[in-house]
Amino acid sequence: MAAELTAAEYAYLIILQAEGREISNTEMFEFYEVRLRKPDYEKLNADGYVISTTKRSPYRHVITDRGSKVLGEALTIDQGRVAGGAKRSAGERQLFWAAMVAQHKLLLAKGNGTSAVIEKPLDLDSRIRAAYTKLAGAPGDYVNLTELRPLIGDIAKAEVDRALVRLLDSPDVRLEPEPFGHRIGAEERKAAVHIGGEDRHKLAIGLR
Repeated sequence: MAAELTAAEYAYLIILQAEGREISNTEMFEFYEVRLRKPDYEKLNADGYVISTTKRSPYRHVITDRGSKVLGEALTIDQGRVAGGAKRSAGERQLFWAAMVAQHKLLLAKGNGTSAVIEKPLDLDSRIRAAYTKLAGAPGDYVNLTELRPLIGDIAKAEVDRALVRLLDSPDVRLEPEPFGHRIGAEERKAAVHIGGEDRHKLAIGLR
């Protein structure tokens, strides 16, 4: 471990390496029940190990090549010791457990003969964005979920629904109800994603 990295900062790097993509604090909490916050992300950014996008909430983070390289360095047990016999806080223990979960993902990937860097179900978020691009006339145009879902029909609806909700963390994504009620039929109701007490039928990406 690089001498200037704390055990907690190292744990965040393991989590980001396991994800292998930009991940929001919302997703990080959903998967690992931790968030990368100040002062940790500021230190990791300053040292060139992580790039964080903090202009809008939720903050998003991705590991850099330098950060991945640090994970390849040998560790010693002394580097993780708590000075003076102090006990670790509950938050620290949660973070270290989250890092173990992330490390386990990496080990499973290696055991399956896949890359050590794990992608989300072919990065489902990216698949949705790609499907949207095929359908939309221009960025920001609304497309019907009835048209989008067949392009990712190999993925269960519940999983796609979770990905659509997750995409709402991005500032350029909107999911809205069909404004004309007479256009909502059985297919539209089946394709809709239920958010905030209402069905959303239309997706737009590229709005600012």
